[in-house]
Amino acid sequence: MEPMDIDSAPTCLDLESYINQYSGNVALQRLKFYVDNSRPTSDNYRFLIQTAMDCKNITVYTDSVEALNNTCPSEGISVNVDWITQTSKYLINKVDRLEQDLKTFQLTQDKESIRRTYQMLGDHYHDCGDLSNAIKHYQKSRDYGSTVFHTLEFLLNIIKVSVYLNHWTSVANYIKKTDHIDNTDPKVTRRLQLAKGLCEMSNNNYKQAARIFSNVPCDAWNNEIVSPLCVLVYSSLCALASYSRKDMQKLLTENNNFKQYTDAQPNIRNCLFAFYNREFSSGLKCLELLKKEFKLDLFLSPHVDDLYEKIRSESIKQYYAPFLNCDLNKMADAFNTDVESLETELMKLVADQPVKIDSHNKVLRACEDDERKKICESVLELSLTYKQKTQALLVKSAILKAGLIIKNNTVSVDDKPSTST
Repeated sequence: MEPMDIDSAPTCLDLESYINQYSGNVALQRLKFYVDNSRPTSDNYRFLIQTAMDCKNITVYTDSVEALNNTCPSEGISVNVDWITQTSKYLINKVDRLEQDLKTFQLTQDKESIRRTYQMLGDHYHDCGDLSNAIKHYQKSRDYGSTVFHTLEFLLNIIKVSVYLNHWTSVANYIKKTDHIDNTDPKVTRRLQLAKGLCEMSNNNYKQAARIFSNVPCDAWNNEIVSPLCVLVYSSLCALASYSRKDMQKLLTENNNFKQYTDAQPNIRNCLFAFYNREFSSGLKCLELLKKEFKLDLFLSPHVDDLYEKIRSESIKQYYAPFLNCDLNKMADAFNTDVESLETELMKLVADQPVKIDSHNKVLRACEDDERKKICESVLELSLTYKQKTQALLVKSAILKAGLIIKNNTVSVDDKPSTST
């Protein structure tokens, strides 16, 4: 992803604790995105450099050293040529060994060993950040699978790499292929749910994404593509942007799985309840404080502005929904803005709503129903119904009087008219 224009003010996020929720290439990808899109500091670059060395990712290492030297010349460091040489040699030898093993297994037609070797090559390239080669070798392992577990393992590997490549169409297609597979492993189920939630969020289907994320099991977590904190943040923002008040009530009071996430993060829980309790001013302020941190998340970042806009719009609608008249001055205070700006917002929101803006008196008025019109329409409908029923009764009476009704459809043999010869 390209670096984003994020305000250079520091965030309250503990970077080390945040990254320690992950390991391997997952941690490196998230850390690199964070460092590339936040205020440049030597400490962050050094942390990224060390993580790249731990993951044996030479490309990220050299790019990070160069960025550190360009950004903080006084604290720059020289490229560790010896480490690059040793790491390159180690990686080349590992690939050569695996490819030699692959040739041996192909000669002996050992399908299971061939499958495992292709998968090990895919894992190797994934850990090194070479995602194109990773997906290439994962796909080759498919031809040598012999069980349902092998098929599921292949699909999970392809989904994992496709997520980091932002190939959301591929993610959706491969998730569909798992629907007909009988899976009883809760870890596999969680990984599929996480990928499905990310796919829905990438397509701006926030309501569906919120439902998926809020039902991801909270127990027995193990180095997934997103952390429990991310699941809470994703589901909370998507729910605030798309849920009705009734849906929010069910989420906060009836979803016991979601409660486990919120209990671990009181600040986000308080923010959710602020919106639910119609304390929109404090809720929006809380979200604004967290906005910079959310923009530094690898998957959430492209949607933050859109989600915030939808959350604010939904909050405004919920604010005026119970009332016939709303004072725009009080409403502006509730949403931390001035009356003129609020009117501009409302003009976009109420275009298809049964309300109108009284700019002179600074009041938002609900369009009242015309009770007289309703009564007239009801009477007219009743009269038409009465007319139809009356006509039907008159027709029936005329038919009975003329003796045109057949009382019995069946005719016995004795009742048949005699024929003359």
